[in-house]
Amino acid sequence: MLDQDAQEFRRHIARWVDERLVPQAEALDRKGEFPHELFRELAALGYLGALYPESIGGSGLANPYTCFAVLCEELSRGSMGFAAGVCMQGSTATYTLYKWGGKALHERFLVPALRGEKIAAFAITEPNAGSDAASLRTRATKAEGGYVLNGTKIFTTHGTVADFITVVATSDPAKGLKGLDLYVVDTKTKGFSVGRKLEKFAIHCSDTAELAFDNVFVPDECRLGSGEGGGFLNAYKSLTVDRVFTAALAVGNAQAAYDAALRYARERVQFGQPIGKFQAVQFKLVDMLATLEQARLYTYYVAGRADRGEPIVTEAALAKLAAADGCNEVCQKALGIFGGYGLMNEYPVQRFLRDSYFPIVGGGTSDIMRLIVARQLGL
Repeated sequence: MLDQDAQEFRRHIARWVDERLVPQAEALDRKGEFPHELFRELAALGYLGALYPESIGGSGLANPYTCFAVLCEELSRGSMGFAAGVCMQGSTATYTLYKWGGKALHERFLVPALRGEKIAAFAITEPNAGSDAASLRTRATKAEGGYVLNGTKIFTTHGTVADFITVVATSDPAKGLKGLDLYVVDTKTKGFSVGRKLEKFAIHCSDTAELAFDNVFVPDECRLGSGEGGGFLNAYKSLTVDRVFTAALAVGNAQAAYDAALRYARERVQFGQPIGKFQAVQFKLVDMLATLEQARLYTYYVAGRADRGEPIVTEAALAKLAAADGCNEVCQKALGIFGGYGLMNEYPVQRFLRDSYFPIVGGGTSDIMRLIVARQLGL
């Protein structure tokens, strides 16, 4: 499934996860704060640039999509909240900048982001516009030398800690999707503010916020792309890639839940023997493993297609759908094996189950994935 380079990449990041992330995962979840120290530590090891070429400070890997999926999976095995932030930094919030930003923007924003010196965010969702991107109302009005942004965004990962944000805004709401473009906003710009930090029941250490743009000036050079109105297509391409990595996040969390349930089944004794000796528990564990491995195999199949430059619109949606729903199923069964102890905060299985809902809604809900595939089938 993985070539030798990807397997070696997995061994290195898995060691860091086991030694540095897993021991801190519960504390990170309780505090609910962005883990600056761990983030900088991971950046110093070069992992934030796994998706990008050496020319802009990336790792220059031969199979970047596969390796970044490995990174997301392994980090999520330790903490999905932490992994979600890394996925935002190393993919979603920097991919559009890499693809459609010029050299000056790369030097100002992208290169420092891959070093962990600047934190990046991507703002698309609004209070009244989620999956319906044509309804976005954050407005970009042309002005001398640039654009003026007005509007609000919600559910923005890294919202309170970001140094720059790629914002999806419309130059003309009447044009729907064709009016959307991408603008890179320095968060020190006058008129930008964080409305509030949003409290979630899952992925606690992944920072999420509501943002406000009040006459925020964005220079012409900070609009991504070569012409007005191409922003939605660029954002859609980025989100398509991101779905592969969200699937990997789900696989990692499911692996953690399965590992915990298997250990517990071997250690927990009832009626004179480990509960893993009972057929009901055995069958549940086997079903969990089957679901996990199916999701993993398809996720890396799609990542491999991306590495080869093959289309992945349908496949990425299917990968996210299968992995997200499968992760939730695995985590629910893991909680069942733990029984009453699974509800206790001292056991991580409750965190795995809570976090399993993030891939179901993050980056487009499972039903939106079904809709994407249905449209690709011509239905």
